[in-house]
Amino acid sequence: MSNPQHHQPARRALRLLWVLQGNAFGGLRLKQVAEAMRVAPPMALRDLELLAAEGVAERIPGNEECWRLTPKLIQLARAHDDELRRVRERVDAIDQRYTRAI
Repeated sequence: MSNPQHHQPARRALRLLWVLQGNAFGGLRLKQVAEAMRVAPPMALRDLELLAAEGVAERIPGNEECWRLTPKLIQLARAHDDELRRVRERVDAIDQRYTRAI
């Protein structure tokens, strides 16, 4: 069985996504993030910087003390939605082929 502590950084990064959601315009200050995650500010900063390095979080230009999610997650959701639409079209085409009257 794996060590639960081994996965803590990944779990914090995922929790950080949920903490930052819904704050695209005003963002959150480091202290707010740390409090919401129940970690020390230096750890929250490391996690924010990790997400920033992956292009998922950013400091707000002109308001650098605040952090927010980048559009990358929206792009991910839209790509997923596009894929579902393409699959539905294929399923509908097959359905029409098999339900068409001869």
